[in-house]
Amino acid sequence: IVSLISLVVLSYDRYSTLTVYHNRGPDYRKPLLAVGGSWLYSLIWTVPPLLGWSSYGLEGAGTSCSVSWTERTAQSHAYIICLFIFCLGLPVLVMVYCYGRLLYAVKQ
Repeated sequence: IVSLISLVVLSYDRYSTLTVYHNRGPDYRKPLLAVGGSWLYSLIWTVPPLLGWSSYGLEGAGTSCSVSWTERTAQSHAYIICLFIFCLGLPVLVMVYCYGRLLYAVKQ
């Protein structure tokens, strides 16, 4: 989740860099907030199974763990749907929008 959200932050940064002009010097607060925000967002979506909303289980070979994808409860399905929407669907849409607008701006 952190990797995908970091890609979203980078796409937005590239989009805002080319479409919004700033003549100020380097500001390190914005990138630090972006990195911290991506980790916080990821933490918010990875903690719920530890608190009872779905659960974590062993993967196929038994060497790593992940969300219990095969569990057939309403809570598990709700968590997986929310995970899909907010940790895959929405980030991909934001990246498509940012890079689409970026391509449009470059074409202009």
